[in-house]
Amino acid sequence: MTKANLKSWVHDRMIFMAVLIFSIGGACYIAAGKVFSHESIWLHPFKEFSLLISMIGVVSFGYEIFLRELNFNEYKRALEEIVNPDAVRLGVTRFFKNRSELGRAYSFEALFQDVKKEIYIGGSSLLSIATNSRDLLHDKVISGITVKLLLMDPNSPVVDLITKQASGKATFKNEIKTSLLLLQKLQDEIEEIKNPKKGELIVKTYDMIPSHSFIAIDSESPNGLIVADIGPYLGRNLPRPSMAVVKKKNGMFDYWQEMNDLMWKEGKCIVCESNEEPTKIKTLLLVSGKETQYYNKDQDSWLPATICQMNPKWRSMKGSQWVWVDESVSLEEAKTGSRNKMRTQLEIPINGKGNIVRAELFIRSDDNCRISINGANQTQSYGGSEYPDPFIVDIASLLKPGNNDITFEVNNFAKPTAQSPEDNPAGLIYRLHIEYKE
Repeated sequence: MTKANLKSWVHDRMIFMAVLIFSIGGACYIAAGKVFSHESIWLHPFKEFSLLISMIGVVSFGYEIFLRELNFNEYKRALEEIVNPDAVRLGVTRFFKNRSELGRAYSFEALFQDVKKEIYIGGSSLLSIATNSRDLLHDKVISGITVKLLLMDPNSPVVDLITKQASGKATFKNEIKTSLLLLQKLQDEIEEIKNPKKGELIVKTYDMIPSHSFIAIDSESPNGLIVADIGPYLGRNLPRPSMAVVKKKNGMFDYWQEMNDLMWKEGKCIVCESNEEPTKIKTLLLVSGKETQYYNKDQDSWLPATICQMNPKWRSMKGSQWVWVDESVSLEEAKTGSRNKMRTQLEIPINGKGNIVRAELFIRSDDNCRISINGANQTQSYGGSEYPDPFIVDIASLLKPGNNDITFEVNNFAKPTAQSPEDNPAGLIYRLHIEYKE
């Protein structure tokens, strides 16, 4: 039995004992009149003792439900100040060993909920911000909040160097370009809204590796908060520890704020980071998720796919989610293998004079898949659920103006020795980036 299970086991039984004590006391109080006569000298003492037992049960129940956790948190905060006085003095409230731990502790919705004036975010590509949080940023700007975003310049020599270190794959540069195009589109949408009280979305690029990635909330306010990485971006495979800091006299907050302001001053505002007729370039971004469909043989129809359980060894893809027919394969499918067809549909609104500038499909699957675009089958199969970089497939020549179908035939190999579905999971994840001229 693990420590967490043992704690839950004891807690549940303490609550049960409290209810039992209350019930015994209450039963004795009710039964006192039947056991003793009204003239008995033992009647009132027995009833008072029974009432006392019931009150002990009530107090114990209330303590277990409400007070124990409250007291524990108070003791925990006090111990943290004793054990780690330097961190408290510097305004450090929490440490995170990697991005996953940070993501579990802070969601953008929770961070931005009480913002009063400004949100300032800096990072390498900010693709997760541009995809997953664009609607949230849109609503904040419309409500009067100023949003400042700082990311790397895709044309910087530093980005080219990082690309070369990744065996020449342009994944990182494409992520930055995708973010810039999506953020430009978001800026255009905000500008079209006539609201005198709306805030402003400002996007800047930085031609060096940022000294750290960060999220700053109302940094000029006494209640400001900064969540910052402890160190620069050194590649997607290296963990980046983070810390959350609040304002303390002579604390870390002023240091991070000064660094953030310095990078903002050195950054340059962007309109659109495209070299060819930038104002006429449009972008589409499709990601795997609830919009993906799978083919159901029994019903002979396409049905919505399911966000599946992610294998700890799988690698994710910014803005996308692993999908499958169900949350996981069955034990039989894990042993015998399975094959399913999945698809995504899109419309490219191009007129007679327009053309597709770029269309790149980033894909991972377990175990592998073959792609069919508008009925044209591709001979190569793609997989790589655990590879550092996804497969990048240029599909510009296979797309057409109007409606397009992209079909994935995903094959999960048999594993007869599987003891549970987790021993042989299946899934698909992809992101499609398209640039076109109308």
